[in-house]
Amino acid sequence: MKLFFLLLLLVNVALFAWQQGAFGRFAEPGREPERIARQLEPERIRVLSEKDVQLLRERANQARAASVAASAVMPDLSVPQACVEFGDFLGADIGRVETALLGLGLGSRQTARAVELPGWYMVYVPPHKTRAEADRAAADLVRRGLKDVLVLAEGPLRFGISLGSFRDPELAKAHLSSVEKLGVKTVRMSDKPASLSATRYQFRELDAAAARQLAEIRKEFPAQSIRPCGTG
Repeated sequence: MKLFFLLLLLVNVALFAWQQGAFGRFAEPGREPERIARQLEPERIRVLSEKDVQLLRERANQARAASVAASAVMPDLSVPQACVEFGDFLGADIGRVETALLGLGLGSRQTARAVELPGWYMVYVPPHKTRAEADRAAADLVRRGLKDVLVLAEGPLRFGISLGSFRDPELAKAHLSSVEKLGVKTVRMSDKPASLSATRYQFRELDAAAARQLAEIRKEFPAQSIRPCGTG
């Protein structure tokens, strides 16, 4: 009788411990919708199509190649440099970088030149009749939340408005779609890649202090590279 009582007591103790989670928890029953509902933020889960996966792979490869290329030619800006180049800059970044570069005080040792960047797809608003109309339209686009807005002053799209240029046509299409969702019905995308005119800066006879200052300026433009003259 004592043995039976002792066994019964042990069973009750074990049952209580199991209910308190001492032995872990077994998989909870439930239908599939209930299990999905218990996931962390299930609404953020999206099944990628084969096209999505391929696009992500291409972007990763491009980023990796750009990183390798940049590290291969990036000069050591902690020491004096005979000649380096910075850029290529487009749109509003030109004004920003030129303001930053004033602090270098290089005078004639700093020059800028135009370079052609091939293979870019532009997202744009077609030309307006006058510059004043284009400026008003550009200001409205900025108010809608667009950032890379530039009124084109020359060329076949004179008084048109550039909303960004992309090497990847899929990225251009995605940007086009996002602009349309802001209610911009006239937005277009170039049907074939075109060259862009960018600005590249060259610096000669940099001492160590100026080289370090240039390295600090580059942090404001992480997408831009600094390389020895004649390598890009």
